[in-house]
Amino acid sequence: MFAHRLNPWDLDVAPDEELPGYEATSAPAYETGTFDEPFVVLHLRQYDRKIQILHAHGTAATSSYRITTNSFRLFSKKPDMSILYTSKEMRQRNIAVVGFDNDGPLPWCPRAHFNYSGEDGEEATYAMESKNFTDWIVRLGDRTYGWTVTMRPCALELREKESRVVIARFTYSACGTQAARGAEAGELVVFRDALTLEAGGIDKVVCSWLVALTYLKRMGRCYSNAKA
Repeated sequence: MFAHRLNPWDLDVAPDEELPGYEATSAPAYETGTFDEPFVVLHLRQYDRKIQILHAHGTAATSSYRITTNSFRLFSKKPDMSILYTSKEMRQRNIAVVGFDNDGPLPWCPRAHFNYSGEDGEEATYAMESKNFTDWIVRLGDRTYGWTVTMRPCALELREKESRVVIARFTYSACGTQAARGAEAGELVVFRDALTLEAGGIDKVVCSWLVALTYLKRMGRCYSNAKA
């Protein structure tokens, strides 16, 4: 059935030749036995056609992401989505705008980008594409990552290229993308990884995940984990 499915990792990029070096004072402090446990757990709620709130549970329970979707208008210069982050100290900042790109090199495939503004002053644009029209790839720094659709349960999983280790997983709720009026659309679980432990790492996970999630919904792929 899937014999002709394209490989989402089919990128024209050179492989890493060597691992990056770390200074002893800047390396993150790893805790034994914690990498299989959730680092951050966030729940996505859909309030109306334009507003989604991704809010955290646990120690960062008051932090959240507010995602505003702009109405589609031909030739409009507005971004498709804007993301506002509220910290647990109740400080707010706009961290990113997301846009889907209609043009690009041939052969054509769905493409998108997000313009990210980090708390540390980082200003960068990250490009994404979906060569098989389902899974999305993004290059962050010197590493390539991909969001892949999985079933049983229906979910989106983030992994580094050629790795089986799950960095983040969004599991659709019983309502899934049909959620409305504040109902939960799903749960995003983020695990400890070199990406998620770095400054702005979780923000970039969220931004790239929103591209994959939104594209699938726009294409009518209304995934859920409703009981039969």
